Amino acid sequence: MKSNYNLMAKIYDPIFYLAFKPIRIAVMNELLKYKEKIILDLCCGTGNQIKLLSKHGFRNLYCLDISDSMLEIAKRSDSSIKIYNEDATKTNFDDARFDVVIMSFAIHEKDRNTQQALINEAYRIIKKDGLMLVVDYVFDNKTTKFGRILISIIERIAGGEHYRNFKNYIQNKGLSSLIKKDKFKLIKCNRMSSGAVTISIYHKILLF
Repeated sequence: MKSNYNLMAKIYDPIFYLAFKPIRIAVMNELLKYKEKIILDLCCGTGNQIKLLSKHGFRNLYCLDISDSMLEIAKRSDSSIKIYNEDATKTNFDDARFDVVIMSFAIHEKDRNTQQALINEAYRIIKKDGLMLVVDYVFDNKTTKFGRILISIIERIAGGEHYRNFKNYIQNKGLSSLIKKDKFKLIKCNRMSSGAVTISIYHKILLF
């Protein structure tokens, strides 16, 4: 999985930090009872979600991304977080390593095969009875017209392969088309950003 964010790293936070802050807070609130658990932010970008968790007393925090430039920013200001520069579809973590795996806006921008590989890898490294929390876009009858237009403009600005993958993701009905029901059970889903963003929490199901 190649990194496309080296050029974006310097402008990512100035553009998106404030816009995504309410979502990061909502994710943290969903995880408050897991402060002592082992949590991984997979495809962490500049690390703002995991830094927020650390600031509010979460322990045993890990983050991983393939972009050197993004991780250079993620390393700033908090040395307690364990940071890994790896391909998120083929990590070096042991099976069943984490209680919770977070993926925030990481799936829609990838091609279909990489999307599925990310979810499969998350399944592998999540503990028995662990959770996968996914933040990403959805366009359906609960998404307002404003939400559709706003997100479409943002993704159009990203352009290129990112935008093509986003369009395919939406056309394929988003996350619901990627989650295998014999691997994960949806236990909670919250809507934000005019219904265009979901915070979906899945419980890992053992296959045997």
